[in-house]
Amino acid sequence: MTGRADPEDDGDFHREVDDPWDEGYAFTGPVEAHGRGLDFGLLLLRLAVLPLVAQGARAATDMAAFTAQVSGTTLGSAAPDVVAWGVMVGLVALPVLVAVGLFTRPAGFLLAALMASVWSVAVFLPEDGTLLVGAGGLTAQSALLLLGITLPLAFTGAGRLSVDSLRTAGRP
Repeated sequence: MTGRADPEDDGDFHREVDDPWDEGYAFTGPVEAHGRGLDFGLLLLRLAVLPLVAQGARAATDMAAFTAQVSGTTLGSAAPDVVAWGVMVGLVALPVLVAVGLFTRPAGFLLAALMASVWSVAVFLPEDGTLLVGAGGLTAQSALLLLGITLPLAFTGAGRLSVDSLRTAGRP
């Protein structure tokens, strides 16, 4: 190393370190931090949460029955209307935000929190193994799977194939 780097230098931070790996590792110029395959993989992860919209739409079509179902649970009995509307809006709006890649990190975190609470209710307060929307609805296994899909998106963001990428001028 040749001493301290100039803080006004616009060069890459990692180029300031004397690293022999930097010479000749790419013949075509600087290498991107990640390739297009990673962005496509993040797009597929984002699209994997879209079936939740159908679950939320099913709850929204018969909100009175969904509120009655929520009022029968331990967590929803205190304020069934608020919990039912919150879950329904979360099941419709958050997957759409994640799928298009708009505010992906906060939406992914909130969706992961919703799926974690659904999973914990299913595991620790079991009734019939099916939660939220009756037959064909969310189960503990599907909630845990969706938690595993949305939590990484909360940490990685949406990638370059998203509205977030356009909104933030390509910054992650």
